[in-house]
Amino acid sequence: MIGIWQPYSDIYLIVVGVVTLVSFGLPLVIVPMRWANVFRWDVYQPGNLTIFLGRSLGVFISIMAIYAFKVSQTPTAMPFYFDLLLWVFGGMLLLHIYGAVRKTQPITETFEILLWIGLGLVTLCFYPV
Repeated sequence: MIGIWQPYSDIYLIVVGVVTLVSFGLPLVIVPMRWANVFRWDVYQPGNLTIFLGRSLGVFISIMAIYAFKVSQTPTAMPFYFDLLLWVFGGMLLLHIYGAVRKTQPITETFEILLWIGLGLVTLCFYPV
């Protein structure tokens, strides 16, 4: 299974970059509290720290997404970037499982457990072996 779609690794990285930038990165940088409302977080009178942390996360996600475009044109960098993606997806999976077990997150975040599992499996299929 690992690397079965390897010839399309560059296209996968471009798609991942665009989708990540549009759905997570830029919204968190520009309108972090509105983004949180969409995902059903209760946001009352957010403080400056909350907004700052949301935007900081958005900048990190945006950089990861933009870097996917560069890596898609640099085959020697692809294995490192795919490893990084898998570690990020694994970390997000654990974070969402923890939140689900503790019941500290809205149901939309709990449903994201399936998203992180799916992204990990699809990423393995495009892995450049």
